Amino acid sequence: MSGRQVKLEHAEKGSILYHYTKSNGINGIINHNCFWATKSDFLNDPNEFSHIYGIIDEVCRENIKNPEWKEMFLRDTIYAEREKNREYFVLSFSKCQDSITMWSEFGNKTGYNIGFRSDEIIARIEEVAEIAYHGLVVYDAKKQKQLIRKNICSYLPNLLRMPLDKVLEAGSRNPQDGDYMKACRKFQRTADVYAMFFKHGGFAQEQEYRFVFKKQKDTAVYFRAKDGFMLPYIEIPLSDRNLPVEEIMIAPQNHIDLAKSGMEYMLYIKGYKAKVALSNIKLRY
Repeated sequence: MSGRQVKLEHAEKGSILYHYTKSNGINGIINHNCFWATKSDFLNDPNEFSHIYGIIDEVCRENIKNPEWKEMFLRDTIYAEREKNREYFVLSFSKCQDSITMWSEFGNKTGYNIGFRSDEIIARIEEVAEIAYHGLVVYDAKKQKQLIRKNICSYLPNLLRMPLDKVLEAGSRNPQDGDYMKACRKFQRTADVYAMFFKHGGFAQEQEYRFVFKKQKDTAVYFRAKDGFMLPYIEIPLSDRNLPVEEIMIAPQNHIDLAKSGMEYMLYIKGYKAKVALSNIKLRY
């Protein structure tokens, strides 16, 4: 997909990306150098992928003056059947070192987060897997609208070399018009990607950074039990050499001596020199 079509903000050089996980997760990462990426439609926020619909509807209402053309474009893009079933899997990190929001999701009693040097962990993942997209999740509605508006009002007209109104007018006369169908397909793919990177502002404290992988024909899919259902995921196994771990933090309610000493000993045995710290968040329960 053209870089002009999807714009994502990448991690700054020298920054740290934090991966929140539970005890079994950190064991798999440190001992086996393996991450799990969850199927995109099984992520924690059930309304996550419908959030973008409201953004697109608002942008279309503001920029497509003919209401019939607007409804036609929405019907033939975000509400239309997909050409083929694209399956994506998501691996999540955070820019936040010590987040009560993230701890509540990944277990105050059994949680850890691993701080990775961003440049190095991205390079290590790229060694073994093709990253379809990666970047910061966008929580700001104004920025979300700006990205969608730029795609509809700038990218598509430039791609087709004609004004948007002309494209929509052609589609209104003939739904099978080649330029109109091309515009719909291109925007549909863009919306599918942005849907994985647009979240409601109420989740902004997560400061999430996502890696998205597209399932290939030979990609093995595994399942694990969670809350009474089977959660599909794929493995991202990195090479055997030690990962670029900068630090590890232990969840607020996991402040028993054995949590810290056990993690320090694991790192020592595996040849890591990363520091282990306790969360600074104080909880009364």
